[in-house]
Formats: sequence, structure tokens, C-alpha cells
Amino acid sequence: MTLTALSSPLTVSQANERVRALVSPLGEVQVQGEVSGAKISNGHLYFELKDGSSRLRVNVWKPTVQRLRVEVRDGQQLTITGKIDVWVPGGSYALIASRIESTGLGALFLALAALKDKLQREGLFDAAIKKPLPFLPRAVGLVTALGGAALRDMVRILTDRFPVRIIVVGVKVQGEGAAETIAQGIERLDGSGLVDVIIVGRGGGSLEDLWAFNEERVIRAVAACRTPIVSAVGHETDTLLSDYAADVRAPTPTAAAEMVVPRIADLKAQLRQYRQRITLVSRRGLVSERRHWQQLLARLGDGGSLTGPRSQRLDELTMRLRHGVAQTTRLWQKRLNLLGNRLHAAHPLRRLDGQRRRLEALQVRLRHAMHTRMTTTRQHLAQKNAVLTALSPKAALQRGYGILRTPAGNSINSVSDLAVGVQLQVVLADGYVGALVQEVHRDGEGNS
Repeated sequence: MTLTALSSPLTVSQANERVRALVSPLGEVQVQGEVSGAKISNGHLYFELKDGSSRLRVNVWKPTVQRLRVEVRDGQQLTITGKIDVWVPGGSYALIASRIESTGLGALFLALAALKDKLQREGLFDAAIKKPLPFLPRAVGLVTALGGAALRDMVRILTDRFPVRIIVVGVKVQGEGAAETIAQGIERLDGSGLVDVIIVGRGGGSLEDLWAFNEERVIRAVAACRTPIVSAVGHETDTLLSDYAADVRAPTPTAAAEMVVPRIADLKAQLRQYRQRITLVSRRGLVSERRHWQQLLARLGDGGSLTGPRSQRLDELTMRLRHGVAQTTRLWQKRLNLLGNRLHAAHPLRRLDGQRRRLEALQVRLRHAMHTRMTTTRQHLAQKNAVLTALSPKAALQRGYGILRTPAGNSINSVSDLAVGVQLQVVLADGYVGALVQEVHRDGEGNS
């Protein structure tokens, strides 16, 4: 079919139908490339097939997916057999796969496997070096993209679960330069000493989108981090090298936020359970001892001399038991009070109140230091001004001295600059007078 000149314009649908008619005669084709962005939706499989310079969308409908003998994942090198079809409503085209064959591993997958093997042999993924997460962190650091959904979800979860301080370092999470900014963000937070645990991550995406978290620069920064660090990249099915290097791997950023801080409601519930268990154990102990005492009394009957000493012994044991139970109850109550005090001290209002008092104290110290500094400076300036005033030529003129100069204004410092008959000006404190040199006398010589 060929395109010829038309007497009237085509509609968009007509144009797309004509393109579809041009593509249909191609029949089945085989295309080879590397898989990128594979995902399943409603049983259908979607991904892109790429080479060094181009990409082609591939759709695998559910019946074909169920017959596949190849597990399709990012980085695989595949040969796809199918027909190219145009989706008229959207004006896009895709290869509709009917058969998929594996032809090996793609370049990205091979590079990833080589780097993983190298870092594993260096011990960066060893379980022995993993650090436990703190039970109740005071501050949590987030290394992720500013404005992203992952950041919003983590902040929401953290603030809902416990009043913890959050410090965010915004980084670039994909594209050129992303690995360097992620590594620098981790190192910056770790070196600051301001946080007790760090979460590094981002939301989901294709293998290329997440690739920065497979870069050696990032992996070494994660492994070297002295602060416990959680890797939370992509979705639950995504596994990156940063997950192996981190102390803990979270399936999603939201799950990471849930891991690092407990829910305050759960802590309170646990405290209530401890209190109930202590009370229940104490009551059970008393009931058991009372029952045993009653059994002993029943066996002894009215033995008189026999029941007396044993009854006294039983009373002593009962008192010791009650004392022990009371002591244990006080100990657990003390522990519960300590935990309650920690929860109370961690409340944001108390922290803000403490920070406010510290700020007020610093303001008082600043005003005092400024006043002291200004007073010292004024005294120093006054001393310098007195010295300058004493050395000023005007001060000497006030004491009756004069300055000799020529009518041109040049100062005369020596009799060698004078001769008989030269006109002079004698500058005094309130003006000057004209003078004529009648004689010149040098020290140690006669008049001339």
C-alpha cells in the first residue's frame, strides 16, 4: 500500500489506521535485545527491549505468559517472536510477543554480577559486620530525593508512630551523578553524629532508574557507614547491591520507616501488659500459698502442739512470700516508671521547651558579651584618641610653637633650606604671619 496525495486532511484515527495497515503485512518478526522495566499487570507482561541506541515496547498477553518457560527479568538478553501492532487510540506501537527465548545475560546484568562478586569477596556483605537498629532512636536521617513520594511516606509514618526528630538530606536518586550525591549524603549524615539511624532509598522504577544504588561508590559508602543504616529502594521485588551492604534491608521506604521506630501506642500497650502480668503472677502466688496453707491445716487437724509450730512456720513463710511479691512488684513498677519517664521526656513539647530555655540563655549571654565588647572598644578608642591628640601638630601650635613654610606651602626643616632675604610664612594656632629672613645661623658657626 502506498500513500498518495489526498483531497482532504485525514483524521487522527484515519492516520493511525493507515500506519497500522502499513505495519500489518510485516507478519511475524524476531527481535533480539535486553529486557528493561519488566512488570506484570492483571496477568499481562509488559517490558521494553533495548539495544545500544533504541527501545521497543513489548506486550505479552496473559495466555502467552502462562505458557512461558523463561522467567523474564531486567538485564536478560531475549529473542522475541511476534507481530508489530499499532494501538490506534493511543497512536503507539508495540511488539505483541507469541514466543520468548533466552539468549543470555545482558550487559547490565553481567556488570552487576561481577561487581557483586568483587564486593562479596572483600567482605562488604558479611553478616558479622551488620549493626542492630536502635530500639528508640532520638533522630532519624533520610537520604532520598526531595519532593518524592518516598520522602512524604517516610515522614508521615515516622511522625505518626513516634515523636522522633527527622533530618533529611536531599539527593539525586537516578541519572548521571546520582551515585556520587547519594554517597555524599550518607557520609554527611554519618559524620554529623546528629542521627541514630539512617534510611537511604527511593520509590520503584526500572533497573536503569534504580541503578545508582548498584554503583560501587554508593555500596562502599553504605558499608562504611558507622551509623546503623537501612536500604529501602524500590518495591518488595527489587533487590539492589545497597540492600546487601546495608545493616537492614527494607522492602519499601514505608516499611523502613516502620522498622526504625516503634509505635508509641504499642509501647503503651506493652507497658499495660507487663503491669497486668505482674499483678496476675502476684495474685496467683498468693492464692497458691493460701491453698497450700489450708491443705496443711486440714491434714494437721486439731493436733494442738503439732499445729502450733507449723502454723507459726507457715505464717513466717507467708510473710516472706508477701514481702518477696511486694519487692518484685516495686521493682517492675520502677522499671515501668523509667520507661514512662523516657516516653514523657521524648515528647516534642518538652524538647521545644528545653530548646527555648537554651535559646533565651544564649541571648542573655550574647547581649552581655556585646555590651562588654562595646565598652572595651570605647575605652580603647578613647585611649588612642588621647594619644593622637597629644601628637597632633595643632596641639603643639596651641602651646606657642610655630611652623615655617615657604609661600608655596613647603615646610622648612633645616636652616640649609634658607637664605637671607627669603620670604617665609610662620603658621600659628589661629593663622599665619609673613616674615623675611634677615640672617641665617647654623649651630657651631658664625652669622652669615
